[in-house]
Amino acid sequence: MPATARVQDTPHLRQRQNASKAAVAPARTSSATRPVQDTVAHLRDRLELSRSAKKNSLPAVAPVPRTNAKPAVPAAATQSTLSASIERLKALSTAELARLGANDKQAFFAALRPAAEEAEKQYGVPAEVTLAQAALESGWGKSALGGFNIFGIKGSGPAGTIASRTQEWVSGRYVTITANFAKYGNFYQAVVEHGKRFHNGYYDKAVNQFAKDQDYRKFIQNIQGIYATDPKYSSKLLSIIDDYHLAA
Repeated sequence: MPATARVQDTPHLRQRQNASKAAVAPARTSSATRPVQDTVAHLRDRLELSRSAKKNSLPAVAPVPRTNAKPAVPAAATQSTLSASIERLKALSTAELARLGANDKQAFFAALRPAAEEAEKQYGVPAEVTLAQAALESGWGKSALGGFNIFGIKGSGPAGTIASRTQEWVSGRYVTITANFAKYGNFYQAVVEHGKRFHNGYYDKAVNQFAKDQDYRKFIQNIQGIYATDPKYSSKLLSIIDDYHLAA
């Protein structure tokens, strides 16, 4: 029997064998890398569990709507302030109101506003119209007809009557006449009674319209030619309201 040929072990052969083993052997994870990967996976699992727990345990919170509303003022404080303003108006003299009208138009309106707003509540006459009429009819308080009558209201008032000269628009021109005008005990009474006068039957259209749409401009148009004979009466009132921001 012939002798079996012996393969000579050479460095070149060992290199080829090692390369073959490396190609077949499965990849092995470095022991230094495995702990890092395990830690990342563990943290990811814990984060998912935490999110799930919060989602299931916390009730849904509705979004809070944005609001620009101012804090409510206690009714008692509001009423107290209003009462004090009304008492100051009752004590205000004709000379003092005329001084306000000459030196500080906004102070003039501020003094009369509490009564004007009260008249709007009771009789449905726009407060801004009442204030504008007070300025226009009295010449900013200079003419109160001796009886707190800042609206030029004719006839008899709670404090009687006073005769005074006035101008009227007649046949396309102004004429001066003497007429009887209402007297009042104070400016507060004058303003509130002014509102009451709009319920004498002549102003039903204006009052009913304002009750429906709160449009003071239409109200002024509807009293044109009834309250005063001046053909520019409505435009004068609107100018005062706009110039002094009475409707703001």
